[in-house]
Amino acid sequence: MTEKIIYPSIDLFLYDLKDGLGEDETKINENCQDFCRKIYGDLDKTSFQEKHQEFLKHKNNSGDVKLLGKAQTRDFPSPLDGYYYPLQIGDTYALQVDYSGQLDADSKPNYAPQDIDGAPFRKLKEEITNRLSQQTGTIGQTWLLWGKLTNTKTEAEVEEIAKECYTKIVSDYKWQRDFIGKGKFQEGTIFELWYCPQDLGVDGKEFWDEFRKSSYHILIWLFPEHISPDEMRKQVQAVYYDLLRLCQYRHKVVWSYYQSRYQKQILKKEYIEIQPSINQTIELPRLLQTNSLKLSKLQESLTNNLINLSDYTIALNDLENQSQTIQLNLENYKSRLAYIQKEYTSSDLKFLQEFSESEFYGKKYQRQVEVDYVILSPGLTLLQNLNNTIQGIIDLEQTKSDRTLNTTIAIAGVGLASSQIASAVILAQPNDYQQHLRFRAEVFGWSVGIGVFFAVLIFISLRFRR
Repeated sequence: MTEKIIYPSIDLFLYDLKDGLGEDETKINENCQDFCRKIYGDLDKTSFQEKHQEFLKHKNNSGDVKLLGKAQTRDFPSPLDGYYYPLQIGDTYALQVDYSGQLDADSKPNYAPQDIDGAPFRKLKEEITNRLSQQTGTIGQTWLLWGKLTNTKTEAEVEEIAKECYTKIVSDYKWQRDFIGKGKFQEGTIFELWYCPQDLGVDGKEFWDEFRKSSYHILIWLFPEHISPDEMRKQVQAVYYDLLRLCQYRHKVVWSYYQSRYQKQILKKEYIEIQPSINQTIELPRLLQTNSLKLSKLQESLTNNLINLSDYTIALNDLENQSQTIQLNLENYKSRLAYIQKEYTSSDLKFLQEFSESEFYGKKYQRQVEVDYVILSPGLTLLQNLNNTIQGIIDLEQTKSDRTLNTTIAIAGVGLASSQIASAVILAQPNDYQQHLRFRAEVFGWSVGIGVFFAVLIFISLRFRR
């Protein structure tokens, strides 16, 4: 017998980065524009820009901002009963998209039972993704599926229905792989599923783009048959904001962790690139002893190392920032979950603690990034010491070169002065043949000889003084 569900509905909680660390005004405006396009992508250029500018007015506000003001939501066109609810929360844009299908002719919700095999959840999801032009959240997103069962079910039967709903919106579905846990939330039973690909065959920033496209986080919330549809809707709507914030913290932890993987790649690459300089430094004592050291080659190495030092410092600083972001959002996740559990005492949401308390998720992410920072930090000290060593040798060699040049100039100056004095003395003597070429040649020879004699004398004197 085909299972039925009453008032199947979907909510999408989507998160975009508003202003990342180090992003300039241009990038911040682009982030706002991309988020705005998810809500107003159907408007003409002029109308869209007006909405974009309204969103930008709040970019310096660090608190919670309802971006649509008193209206709060933007409704889907009639007869669809969906809406957009955008928020600005600190450095994050958050968007809730709610959709339950079509309204009845009298504009009231359609509470007629629907076959799950008819894939009502898939149709709802497709409508939302099409309205978002297939755009996903830059930080992450969560799908919340909810609805009311038609008759009394055992716990095992409820789970089978949740599995069936899950298969209708996921193509690569594996319940055992993706299942995190289940519990009771108010009057309904709620399930959590998460798929997180590990190897996508790409590195760097491209990994996160592919990760967002192929990963998913799903909550399935099924209510028993004795709850009225109106009461079910009230219970779900009452926890929207708490779920929106809880999922925000969760996605920021995951996002920061995978950003840290990119920073780690940069640091490892920089470390590899400085290996030739390290090897060269090991050879420096031998090169100094054999006078085989080339100053130009040292200066070239120093220039390259300074670039590597700058890149390494930035990446290491970003890695530390991601570690702090993970720690902060894990604490916020725990606090928000504790608040929800306190607010809804009849609920059992221990399975949601799995993310923050389990050794496979939040704790693992935090510990991994902290360990990476400790391991990679000495590389910065190594680079600094390496550059200081090379700079010191360059300065020493430059000083020696300058000293040799000054000595040479001094010797040449003495020789030249001596030859000029000798020439002047000889030419001053009376001679009837001063105009003859032969006499001038003799004078030149004597002056050069005297200049060379004094230059050699000064050179020997300086050598003995050393």
